[in-house]
Amino acid sequence: MKELKILHLYSDLLDLYGDYTNVTAVRRAAAQLGYESAVTEVQLGQPIDPTGYDFVYIGHGKARNLAAAAPHFRQYAEAIAQAVENETVFLVTGNARFLFGGSFQTPDSEEEGIGLFPYHGIETGKVFTGDVVSSPVFDESVRCYGFINRTAHLTGENPYPLFRVLRGPGDGETPTGTEGTLYKNFFGTWQMGPVLVRNPALLREVLHRITGEDCSGLDLGLQERALAITLAEFGNLQ
Repeated sequence: MKELKILHLYSDLLDLYGDYTNVTAVRRAAAQLGYESAVTEVQLGQPIDPTGYDFVYIGHGKARNLAAAAPHFRQYAEAIAQAVENETVFLVTGNARFLFGGSFQTPDSEEEGIGLFPYHGIETGKVFTGDVVSSPVFDESVRCYGFINRTAHLTGENPYPLFRVLRGPGDGETPTGTEGTLYKNFFGTWQMGPVLVRNPALLREVLHRITGEDCSGLDLGLQERALAITLAEFGNLQ
């Protein structure tokens, strides 16, 4: 049986809204392709070495938890950035995207990211929630759904958007028309929770990039039905 190596960073510190199920979704879909997957969880204070992993995941967390993770994460900036440049597949959801930018604010502090991307995180202190319907740049015929719940937003340049937003908020404080980051095999999105469960096309794309295999035949019928029901609530979006 083929093996898939997954690295889940800060699984106990950064996990809200069922974020961990993104890893579960990858494992279950990979099993359909004949892969046995092994997950390594790295927590605060433990060394981070993404070398040799097929997939790296970081989920959304409370602002104070993200601030606690940032100094530890920065210690391994060179290795993490090199893994991204070497086209290791990453999925980073919610405010964990801040770790890869220039800097970010929390209610109590300002932290540096690893500077891989030129955006910054700005804290407003106001809770903002919203549904997002969007089209991924790798297939603009696809429609995706996500949900955000945040007190911060991104500012500055994001030259590698993942989604074209059809309805709902993007990365900024005001609608910008784009959301997320897709750089090489790095996927980043504000859309928190089980984004890969909600969006079969995104799961197929991520798994294809992990394995190099054709994922069009994956049995994701229940997920596709659930997405269709959800999207129907928003009407016809071009």
